[in-house]
Amino acid sequence: MKASQKWKIERILYLALIPISYWFILFFLSSYSDVNSLVISLSTFTNKILLLIFFIISMLHIRIQLGKVYEDYFQLNKMKLYSLITDGIIGISFLLFLPVLFF
Repeated sequence: MKASQKWKIERILYLALIPISYWFILFFLSSYSDVNSLVISLSTFTNKILLLIFFIISMLHIRIQLGKVYEDYFQLNKMKLYSLITDGIIGISFLLFLPVLFF
């Protein structure tokens, strides 16, 4: 991927992360006091979709930023290994997160 494409994707993710992060903070503050209020908050389809969007954007942001760190500090073979490990952890995190939305 070209550097200009990465730069554009980063900026789009930054812009998308701002409003969805504010929503997540408000969502968390309104439903952290009780398990029942969290279940009620997660029962609406809109909150489920927004939480999924927040998670996807956050994981993409983490992946891109860690890729930049790997490029700066590691040689090519270690960079590929750490990128693979990062992708695996992000995939496992996503699979562990999905049941929260659908059950």
